Amino acid sequence: MIRHQCPHPYHQTKRQRQIEKYTLLVVIGGLVLFFTAGRCSVKSVDEYQAENNLLQVAVVELTKENKELLKQQDFVENAQKIDAQAQKDSRRALTELHGQLSEVKQKLAFYQRVVAPETIVKGLYLDSFEIRQVGKKRLYQYQLVVAQGVSQKRAVKGRYSLSVTGMLNGKEKTLLLKEMLVGKEQPKGFSFRYYELLKGELEFEEGFSPVQISVVVTPSTKGSKEIRQQWAWRDAIV
Repeated sequence: MIRHQCPHPYHQTKRQRQIEKYTLLVVIGGLVLFFTAGRCSVKSVDEYQAENNLLQVAVVELTKENKELLKQQDFVENAQKIDAQAQKDSRRALTELHGQLSEVKQKLAFYQRVVAPETIVKGLYLDSFEIRQVGKKRLYQYQLVVAQGVSQKRAVKGRYSLSVTGMLNGKEKTLLLKEMLVGKEQPKGFSFRYYELLKGELEFEEGFSPVQISVVVTPSTKGSKEIRQQWAWRDAIV
Protein backbone atom coordinates (compact mmCIF):
# COMPACT_ATOMS: atom_id res chain seq x y z
CA MET A 1 0.00 0.00 0.00
CA ILE A 2 1.45 3.32 -1.03
CA ARG A 3 1.25 6.03 1.62
CA HIS A 4 -0.44 9.19 0.48
CA GLN A 5 1.82 12.26 0.43
CA CYS A 6 -0.25 15.38 0.79
CA PRO A 7 1.15 18.06 -1.46
CA HIS A 8 -0.76 20.88 0.23
CA PRO A 9 1.55 23.45 1.96
CA TYR A 10 -0.74 23.79 4.98
CA HIS A 11 -0.48 20.15 5.93
CA GLN A 12 3.31 20.15 5.47
CA THR A 13 3.76 23.20 7.74
CA LYS A 14 1.55 21.67 10.48
CA ARG A 15 3.58 18.46 10.45
CA GLN A 16 6.89 20.37 10.66
CA ARG A 17 5.62 22.32 13.65
CA GLN A 18 4.61 19.14 15.42
CA ILE A 19 8.08 17.68 14.81
CA GLU A 20 9.76 20.82 16.13
CA LYS A 21 7.44 20.81 19.18
CA TYR A 22 8.17 17.17 20.07
CA THR A 23 11.91 17.67 19.44
CA LEU A 24 12.02 20.59 21.87
CA LEU A 25 10.18 18.58 24.50
CA VAL A 26 12.61 15.68 24.10
CA VAL A 27 15.61 18.04 24.44
CA ILE A 28 14.12 19.71 27.53
CA GLY A 29 13.30 16.34 29.07
CA GLY A 30 16.85 15.11 28.43
CA LEU A 31 18.34 18.19 30.07
CA VAL A 32 16.10 17.71 33.11
CA LEU A 33 17.12 14.06 33.42
CA PHE A 34 20.82 14.91 33.01
CA PHE A 35 20.64 17.65 35.67
CA THR A 36 18.74 15.35 38.06
CA ALA A 37 21.29 12.56 37.56
CA GLY A 38 24.12 15.02 38.15
CA ARG A 39 22.54 16.28 41.36
CA CYS A 40 22.19 12.71 42.59
CA SER A 41 25.76 11.72 41.74
CA VAL A 42 27.59 14.79 43.10
CA LYS A 43 28.21 14.90 46.86
CA SER A 44 27.06 17.83 48.89
CA VAL A 45 29.43 20.22 50.72
CA ASP A 46 28.40 18.70 54.07
CA GLU A 47 29.32 15.24 52.85
CA TYR A 48 32.72 16.48 51.71
CA GLN A 49 33.24 18.23 55.05
CA ALA A 50 32.31 15.07 56.96
CA GLU A 51 34.66 12.97 54.84
CA ASN A 52 37.45 15.52 55.35
CA ASN A 53 36.91 15.37 59.12
CA LEU A 54 37.18 11.58 59.05
CA LEU A 55 40.39 11.82 57.06
CA GLN A 56 41.85 14.32 59.56
CA VAL A 57 41.00 11.97 62.42
CA ALA A 58 42.66 9.11 60.55
CA VAL A 59 45.78 11.26 59.99
CA VAL A 60 45.96 12.06 63.73
CA GLU A 61 45.61 8.39 64.65
CA LEU A 62 48.25 7.32 62.11
CA THR A 63 50.59 10.05 63.38
CA LYS A 64 50.21 8.75 66.95
CA GLU A 65 50.79 5.18 65.77
CA ASN A 66 53.86 6.28 63.82
CA LYS A 67 55.29 7.99 66.92
CA GLU A 68 54.74 4.82 68.95
CA LEU A 69 56.43 2.73 66.28
CA LEU A 70 59.38 5.16 66.22
CA LYS A 71 59.66 4.87 70.01
CA GLN A 72 59.62 1.07 69.74
CA GLN A 73 62.26 1.22 66.99
CA ASP A 74 64.49 3.45 69.15
CA PHE A 75 64.02 1.07 72.07
CA VAL A 76 64.96 -1.93 69.92
CA GLU A 77 67.99 -0.15 68.46
CA ASN A 78 69.16 0.95 71.91
CA ALA A 79 68.62 -2.58 73.22
CA GLN A 80 70.68 -3.95 70.33
CA LYS A 81 73.47 -1.42 71.04
CA ILE A 82 73.43 -2.33 74.73
CA ASP A 83 73.48 -6.03 73.86
CA ALA A 84 76.39 -5.55 71.42
CA GLN A 85 78.33 -3.55 74.02
CA ALA A 86 77.60 -6.19 76.65
CA GLN A 87 78.86 -8.92 74.31
CA LYS A 88 81.99 -6.87 73.58
CA ASP A 89 82.61 -6.33 77.30
CA SER A 90 82.01 -10.01 77.96
CA ARG A 91 84.50 -11.05 75.27
CA ARG A 92 87.08 -8.62 76.63
CA ALA A 93 86.52 -9.85 80.20
CA LEU A 94 86.72 -13.46 79.00
CA THR A 95 90.00 -12.72 77.21
CA GLU A 96 91.40 -11.13 80.37
CA LEU A 97 90.26 -14.11 82.44
CA HIS A 98 91.95 -16.49 80.00
CA GLY A 99 95.13 -14.46 80.31
CA GLN A 100 94.94 -14.49 84.10
CA LEU A 101 94.19 -18.21 84.08
CA SER A 102 97.17 -18.87 81.84
CA GLU A 103 99.39 -16.82 84.15
CA VAL A 104 98.08 -18.67 87.22
CA LYS A 105 98.66 -22.02 85.49
CA GLN A 106 102.23 -21.04 84.72
CA LYS A 107 102.85 -19.99 88.33
CA LEU A 108 101.19 -23.15 89.62
CA ALA A 109 103.33 -25.28 87.33
CA PHE A 110 106.42 -23.46 88.54
CA TYR A 111 105.63 -23.95 92.22
CA GLN A 112 104.71 -27.58 91.61
CA ARG A 113 108.09 -28.14 90.04
CA VAL A 114 109.75 -26.45 93.02
CA VAL A 115 107.90 -28.18 95.86
CA ALA A 116 107.19 -31.52 94.17
CA PRO A 117 110.52 -32.99 93.07
CA GLU A 118 108.94 -36.19 91.85
CA THR A 119 107.20 -34.23 89.07
CA ILE A 120 110.28 -32.49 87.68
CA VAL A 121 113.41 -33.34 85.79
CA LYS A 122 116.37 -33.64 88.13
CA GLY A 123 118.89 -30.82 88.28
CA LEU A 124 118.87 -27.23 87.14
CA TYR A 125 116.28 -26.07 84.62
CA LEU A 126 115.19 -22.85 82.90
CA ASP A 127 111.66 -22.13 84.05
CA SER A 128 110.71 -19.10 81.98
CA PHE A 129 112.00 -16.25 79.90
CA GLU A 130 110.28 -13.14 78.62
CA ILE A 131 111.23 -9.75 77.25
CA ARG A 132 109.17 -6.58 76.93
CA GLN A 133 109.68 -3.14 75.45
CA VAL A 134 109.99 -0.28 77.94
CA GLY A 135 110.34 3.44 77.48
CA LYS A 136 112.33 4.19 74.37
CA LYS A 137 111.82 2.39 71.07
CA ARG A 138 115.05 0.36 71.26
CA LEU A 139 115.00 -0.31 75.02
CA TYR A 140 113.86 -3.72 76.36
CA GLN A 141 113.72 -5.43 79.74
CA TYR A 142 114.30 -9.18 80.05
CA GLN A 143 113.38 -11.56 82.86
CA LEU A 144 114.85 -15.02 83.26
CA VAL A 145 113.81 -17.54 85.93
CA VAL A 146 116.09 -20.52 86.71
CA ALA A 147 115.17 -23.12 89.32
CA GLN A 148 115.79 -26.58 90.79
CA GLY A 149 113.57 -28.91 92.80
CA VAL A 150 113.63 -29.25 96.59
CA SER A 151 115.23 -32.67 96.16
CA GLN A 152 118.48 -30.80 95.45
CA LYS A 153 119.99 -30.21 98.89
CA ARG A 154 122.78 -27.86 97.90
CA ALA A 155 122.52 -24.37 96.40
CA VAL A 156 123.33 -24.16 92.74
CA LYS A 157 125.68 -21.54 91.37
CA GLY A 158 126.62 -20.48 87.90
CA ARG A 159 126.35 -17.83 85.24
CA TYR A 160 124.21 -17.13 82.21
CA SER A 161 124.63 -15.41 78.86
CA LEU A 162 122.19 -13.97 76.39
CA SER A 163 122.52 -13.10 72.71
CA VAL A 164 120.19 -11.68 70.05
CA THR A 165 120.53 -12.42 66.34
CA GLY A 166 118.97 -10.05 63.83
CA MET A 167 119.51 -7.94 60.75
CA LEU A 168 121.52 -4.73 60.51
CA ASN A 169 121.91 -2.89 57.20
CA GLY A 170 120.78 -5.99 55.31
CA LYS A 171 123.27 -8.30 57.00
CA GLU A 172 122.88 -10.84 59.80
CA LYS A 173 124.45 -9.80 63.08
CA THR A 174 124.55 -11.31 66.59
CA LEU A 175 124.70 -9.02 69.62
CA LEU A 176 126.14 -10.39 72.88
CA LEU A 177 124.80 -9.49 76.31
CA LYS A 178 127.74 -7.19 77.09
CA GLU A 179 126.99 -5.22 73.89
CA MET A 180 123.32 -4.73 74.74
CA LEU A 181 123.23 -4.26 78.51
CA VAL A 182 122.33 -0.75 79.60
CA GLY A 183 125.36 0.63 81.48
CA LYS A 184 127.49 -2.20 80.04
CA GLU A 185 127.53 -3.94 83.45
CA GLN A 186 127.97 -7.68 83.22
CA PRO A 187 125.59 -9.93 85.19
CA LYS A 188 127.06 -11.28 88.42
CA GLY A 189 125.75 -14.79 87.85
CA PHE A 190 123.38 -16.66 90.15
CA SER A 191 123.35 -18.62 93.40
CA PHE A 192 120.12 -20.06 94.82
CA ARG A 193 118.56 -23.01 96.62
CA TYR A 194 115.15 -23.15 94.92
CA TYR A 195 114.93 -20.52 92.18
CA GLU A 196 116.21 -17.10 91.17
CA LEU A 197 114.87 -14.26 89.05
CA LEU A 198 117.49 -12.75 86.73
CA LYS A 199 116.68 -9.54 84.89
CA GLY A 200 118.21 -6.56 83.16
CA GLU A 201 117.72 -3.95 80.43
CA LEU A 202 118.91 -4.22 76.84
CA GLU A 203 119.32 -1.53 74.21
CA PHE A 204 119.87 -2.24 70.53
CA GLU A 205 121.90 -0.11 68.20
CA GLU A 206 120.11 2.03 65.64
CA GLY A 207 118.70 0.06 62.69
CA PHE A 208 119.03 -3.37 64.33
CA SER A 209 116.01 -5.65 63.79
CA PRO A 210 115.92 -8.66 66.22
CA VAL A 211 114.92 -12.07 64.88
CA GLN A 212 116.03 -14.67 67.45
CA ILE A 213 117.16 -14.66 71.05
CA SER A 214 119.29 -17.32 72.79
CA VAL A 215 119.94 -18.00 76.49
CA VAL A 216 122.70 -20.16 77.91
CA VAL A 217 122.75 -21.15 81.62
CA THR A 218 126.02 -22.65 82.82
CA PRO A 219 126.16 -24.15 86.35
CA SER A 220 129.51 -24.03 88.11
CA THR A 221 129.08 -27.47 89.70
CA LYS A 222 131.34 -30.01 88.06
CA GLY A 223 129.49 -32.50 85.94
CA SER A 224 126.31 -30.35 85.67
CA LYS A 225 124.91 -29.90 82.19
CA GLU A 226 124.74 -26.56 80.45
CA ILE A 227 121.25 -25.38 79.45
CA ARG A 228 120.72 -23.79 76.03
CA GLN A 229 117.42 -22.52 74.70
CA GLN A 230 116.32 -20.35 71.76
CA TRP A 231 113.13 -18.44 70.94
CA ALA A 232 111.92 -16.52 67.94
CA TRP A 233 111.85 -12.86 68.91
CA ARG A 234 108.11 -12.57 68.24
CA ASP A 235 107.45 -15.48 70.63
CA ALA A 236 109.68 -14.23 73.44
CA ILE A 237 108.46 -10.63 73.52
CA VAL A 238 105.31 -9.84 75.53
